[in-house]
Amino acid sequence: MRASLMEKAPSLFALLVEAKARFLPDHGEPELRFVPALCHSRELALDVGANHGTYACAMVRHASRTIAAEPNPELARVLRRRLDAAIRAGRATVLEAAISDGEGSIPLFVPTGQPGLASVEGHAAGGGRTVTVARRPIDSLDLPRTGFIKIDVEGHELAVIEGARGLLARDRPNLLIEAEDRHRPGALAAIRAILDPLGYRGFFLLDGRLEPIARFDQRIHQDRAALNEAGSHRLPGRTYINNFIFTARDDAIRALAAAAPGGLAG
Repeated sequence: MRASLMEKAPSLFALLVEAKARFLPDHGEPELRFVPALCHSRELALDVGANHGTYACAMVRHASRTIAAEPNPELARVLRRRLDAAIRAGRATVLEAAISDGEGSIPLFVPTGQPGLASVEGHAAGGGRTVTVARRPIDSLDLPRTGFIKIDVEGHELAVIEGARGLLARDRPNLLIEAEDRHRPGALAAIRAILDPLGYRGFFLLDGRLEPIARFDQRIHQDRAALNEAGSHRLPGRTYINNFIFTARDDAIRALAAAAPGGLAG
């Protein structure tokens, strides 16, 4: 039903999403609380896999400029509606493309009724449709100094990072990355193999406290049984960790510790 409304009336869908965000500010991923700590007021923020703009709308309040990258054409229309004021002010841009490790085009599978789970990896179960979308690596975008990148691309995160090696080495931006073994086995270890040599430290949020990534146990903290049948939501009372924060900046670590309800674990 939501997907149908989004496809038929993206402006109305955007208004409903905006109303939900305004009246239910605590509804959503708990990591949203860290956006002010991860952004820098004089640096760009990049939302890779922006969906309908939950993170991008927070980024525009704390970064010098925000780019929301989203390959799904329907969601890109929603983003343009939600970010309209920031776009007109020159503080936001919607990039309709799949961020990856190369240029050209790539098929995007959009599951029926679940546009937020669209993926260029083609691993989603059930029915849906495939659309061909543009493909761009971050290093081809010629970005100014970048302070924060959020990545939520349903299993394609390693390709995104591979395509951003130049920017990562140049700016050491703060990162928030969704990574799940059910999408790509060994994803977190592969990401760390790239980021650790650059001086990044990783954390995950557990019971209100930021824990060092060395304490993450996939069998305990990312058990598929903790999700609903569709794999789209965590079951009440269950633990399922799929968002990981990486930073190589001391000021960000201090800000993160202050923003976490339980602080930063030793």
